[in-house]
Amino acid sequence: MSFIAAHPQPATDRFPALVDDVRAEFGDEGLVANVERFIAAEEPDFIWEGRIQEHYFGEWLAEDEHEESRHCILVLSHFRGQFIVASVVVDGDERPYFATMQRPYADRRAAEAAFQAMVPR
Repeated sequence: MSFIAAHPQPATDRFPALVDDVRAEFGDEGLVANVERFIAAEEPDFIWEGRIQEHYFGEWLAEDEHEESRHCILVLSHFRGQFIVASVVVDGDERPYFATMQRPYADRRAAEAAFQAMVPR
């Protein structure tokens, strides 16, 4: 059985708020480099928080049997002015660990088509 969750309100792009926060914290000097550092460190979080639709793929098999259970979720997300289809590995509390298979799209229609194509029937 396939289950796709659509979030009631499309998420807003958090990129402008990120730029404002980094500017407030560190100033304008080196702003672009500082923003890029934050994105590199927190990208799975931005993709996860900007999700518009999600589909549960299944359990992510850990290398260590004592690790807590993680789950792989396919998401259609919006961040940095583009739509992204990615799979995000999250824990039981929906905290993202990493994102794989990230693919950006310029428009939502193309991203939705790619998302639907990846959902098993």
